Amino acid sequence: MAHLTLHGRTVRTVFDLLGKSENDLTYSLGWGLAQSDSLVQHVLADVFPGEAAGDVQAVRLQEFIPGGGFTDIELETDRLAVILEAKVGWSLPGIKQLEKYAPRLHEAAIGRILVLSECTPEFAAPPRLPEEVAGIAVIYRSWPQIVRLVESCNPSGHAEKRVLRELGTYLRGLMTMQNHISNLVYVVALGRDVQPWSAPYTPIEIVVNKNLYFCPIGNGYPKQPPNYLGFRWAGKLQQVRHVDGYEVLAKAKDGIPELVSEEEGTRLWLFSLGEPIVPSNLVRTGNLFRAQRIEAAIDLLLTCETIREARDKTQERLAAAGEALS
Repeated sequence: MAHLTLHGRTVRTVFDLLGKSENDLTYSLGWGLAQSDSLVQHVLADVFPGEAAGDVQAVRLQEFIPGGGFTDIELETDRLAVILEAKVGWSLPGIKQLEKYAPRLHEAAIGRILVLSECTPEFAAPPRLPEEVAGIAVIYRSWPQIVRLVESCNPSGHAEKRVLRELGTYLRGLMTMQNHISNLVYVVALGRDVQPWSAPYTPIEIVVNKNLYFCPIGNGYPKQPPNYLGFRWAGKLQQVRHVDGYEVLAKAKDGIPELVSEEEGTRLWLFSLGEPIVPSNLVRTGNLFRAQRIEAAIDLLLTCETIREARDKTQERLAAAGEALS
């Protein structure tokens, strides 16, 4: 069989033709639910344990709710309804977003919200994710749990088996948490003052207002684009960002035209940043050098008391797994 690539990226399943964005992930799971009654029944049994599912009425993608925006996936039977809120990376929806879905779910005999992301169930536990909103129960499952659910299905038809096999392969390929290294956050310090290379902005403004970050390639900075970047200033971790995309530039002005500096030298990463993940607790720097850059596992970084503690525990975890930071 010929090896298929799309823009240089290997296409292992039909779902890979979509891509790796949040919408791509949502559409793929929605298609799998529409094509596999076995998957639908497994999801309903997981979300509504002990309840008779009833007859499936609809699977909807990007359905508009007046005053509530668009839902990711809606799964409805003649007595149950669940809205799936799917996230890429370590990101969780806010309470206000989930509350908008409640009126629609109150129309069913039993309605629930299912939140999906890469966060571990322990990390997504209350208070980060509520147990209910407006009387609607909120259920959380990680993507690894969803993959295991997909792989536990045992349909009889060949077409359904193929859909589930390809969906499982596709989802596994998008799970950045599968190995210890990929959940690392590269943490950098940002200054509050305008620098010659950042003018007319401060380094903080470039990240916070433009959702961008640039730095040299190598020489103490990443040789490969990281999955996550963490930013600290004022003596604490302020936010973590998923790296949604990147470019390699000769000078920063090529990516941010407003910059004053025309300096061109070593190649630069220009990272496009996802929505901020803000620690729910105070994570102090912890006696690091002023501009020291470190790497730490995202779950430890967001739950330890200091960045230094998160780094040290990450190194211990990797050593126990027989891995090491490069």
